[in-house]
Amino acid sequence: MDIPASYPSLPLWMITLCFLIALLVAREVGAAVSRWQHRKRTRHGHVEPPAEDDKDRDAFAMTSVLGLLALLIGFTFSLSLGRYDERRQLVVHEANALGTTWLRTDLLEAGDRARMQEVLRRYVDARVDFANAKTADEEVQQNARTVALQNELWRVLVDGTQAFRDTPRASLLFTTTNESIDLAAERFAARQDHIPPRILRMLLLFAMLAAALVGYERPHQRRSTVLLLVLLTLAVGLILDLDRASTGLTHVPQEPMLDLQRSLRVEGSP
Repeated sequence: MDIPASYPSLPLWMITLCFLIALLVAREVGAAVSRWQHRKRTRHGHVEPPAEDDKDRDAFAMTSVLGLLALLIGFTFSLSLGRYDERRQLVVHEANALGTTWLRTDLLEAGDRARMQEVLRRYVDARVDFANAKTADEEVQQNARTVALQNELWRVLVDGTQAFRDTPRASLLFTTTNESIDLAAERFAARQDHIPPRILRMLLLFAMLAAALVGYERPHQRRSTVLLLVLLTLAVGLILDLDRASTGLTHVPQEPMLDLQRSLRVEGSP
């Protein structure tokens, strides 16, 4: 089983199930090899139990491989959690920048202020819809809608500040508007950023080798070894869930943007 480059578009349950099946197959292969070696020794009359040194070496090998696997899972989890936290922080920063831009529209004349506030309301709605995108294609479409509204917002701002373009008052408006646009681009890039496939392939390889070694060393302890593989699968599933901003089950909290959306609707109501 390989990790496709477009894995974020695949259902999370399908990836997790395939990962578990791969581990179970590797475990059965290891157990089959162990039973074959036991039958081979039996046919040649070597029925004595393995020496204590051999048992210790085998236990050390299995413990070492499982330890390395745990280290790799922890490293990968740290990567996905860092990306999740970055996306969460960007939501807060963008909501703050848009809220500040809304407050600074009071520096405009009445007509220009009304036009810019109307575009800002639609822009915040678009940002909420972007966060609620359920697929990668929908995410791209909502980002295109955001870019179109950014152009409209910038034109309204340029027209509204014609009379005082070179004053500090105009600078206040341009600064926060530009910051909001930059943060939208950063959020899109952060949602498109995933764990490198090379790391996922290495994680899969380590997990399958560990599963095969567990099956080889514990061929008759099926229940306990299967439970171990299920727990490993759940850990990897959580990593992939955190890494998938659109299609994952663990979504980035959008309360700052939703609070801003509600406040703008209240201020815009008659």
